[in-house]
Amino acid sequence: MKKFIYKNIIFLLSLILFFGIQATINYFIYSNHRDNIKTNVLILGDSHPQKSVNPKLFNNSLNISQYAEPYILTFWKLKNILKNSKIDTVMIGFAHHNISAFNDLKFQDKGWSTEMFKRIYPIQEFKTITSVEIDYLEFYKILWKQICLFPKLNHTNYIGNYSNSNYSNISNAQSAVHNHYYYEGKEIGVSKIAISYLDSLINICTIRGVKPILISNPVHKTYYKKIPSINISAFEELKTELISKGVMVIDKTKENYPDSLFLDVNHLNESGANRFTKEIKEIFTSRSSESR
Repeated sequence: MKKFIYKNIIFLLSLILFFGIQATINYFIYSNHRDNIKTNVLILGDSHPQKSVNPKLFNNSLNISQYAEPYILTFWKLKNILKNSKIDTVMIGFAHHNISAFNDLKFQDKGWSTEMFKRIYPIQEFKTITSVEIDYLEFYKILWKQICLFPKLNHTNYIGNYSNSNYSNISNAQSAVHNHYYYEGKEIGVSKIAISYLDSLINICTIRGVKPILISNPVHKTYYKKIPSINISAFEELKTELISKGVMVIDKTKENYPDSLFLDVNHLNESGANRFTKEIKEIFTSRSSESR
């Protein structure tokens, strides 16, 4: 019996040592990593800019957007990148759903939190958040899986990329609106936290001498008509306020694009992205020339 207990203790100690070594190696790798992104124009945000801005059509640009990314995560990402990268312009996705309160659930809802934690564990600043609930049990489970099982050279899961196709299906208006503006069957309203972090994104750009540009890609009319009025009003008020402060906003939300240019009701497909990218490039170039 003593031998059995002794062997189990040795086994457990060996496991603890193994996990400890892996965690130490991985922590050293990601804590010493520096994002050194060399580009003039950086595109950030969720699946809207990820699908709508083709960096191949925009000189010296990089699209690192990821689906479902809330402004909190975008801020942490940009803050980390600007420490070691020289960037002239940052384009940030700006849509009605970006300031919807469903974003406040991204770190507690089981449907979202696991994916968010996989991305942000190296750059998270949970201690700075006081008004968003966080599922810490799930976070530490994900952290353990990411750093304790085996050494990883790449911990930049927060860096996305442009991706698209010419598929088109605009029959999902009801489900898309429900996912963005409702929770448990009720309107969820507007997120003060999201608006606050959008301000933080603009401020950090200003402090670092980077030009922030907010971009809104077209959405299908069947989707737009179903957006709750409270979200429509909040978006318009915020847009007006930002423009009055000198922030460049390129809003093509209600632009009348043909159905064939939509991937679904709130995303553009490849052809739609190419048109949108060319249009915002033209607007950006024109306004930049006027401001000189």
